[in-house]
Amino acid sequence: MRANATFPMRCAVAILATLALGACADGPGVASGTDPAPVGTAATTPPPIPGARSCDDPSPIEAVAHGLEAQGKMRGDGSLFALFSDVDALTAGTPITTYWRLGGDRALRVTLIGPGDRVAHATGVRPGVPPFPWDRPGEPWSSQVTFPQPGCWRVYVERSGADGDVWVHVT
Repeated sequence: MRANATFPMRCAVAILATLALGACADGPGVASGTDPAPVGTAATTPPPIPGARSCDDPSPIEAVAHGLEAQGKMRGDGSLFALFSDVDALTAGTPITTYWRLGGDRALRVTLIGPGDRVAHATGVRPGVPPFPWDRPGEPWSSQVTFPQPGCWRVYVERSGADGDVWVHVT
């Protein structure tokens, strides 16, 4: 009889646990960011960022101790920095570990728009700081970026509530 007396309590605890876990399902999904689009997925060009750079006037890039640092433009206020790690040039076909600093909420999505409006995506996007000091405003992220071909590339980044871009020339 004692086991039957605790049955309603165990059911109530199980139901509350299920509801609590279900409530977390819509929480921040920052364990991963951009994954490649499935084959056959139609890609659209992201909206332009007012006041952003272009192929004729790319984002400022500076050689720093751990690679190339580019300063991008966010829609509205906010800062955007990309650090292309351990490279002295952006070369097509070479995976580049890239660190990001920007504001916003939730997961980061990184889209590459290149010559002929070719669209590609960064892989391995996740929260993370580089293994060396790199102090810039915004939340830290890391990814792998591979530019499929040489030319001018717009690197569009977006998080819930924030988007921006970095314009670069790739050899």
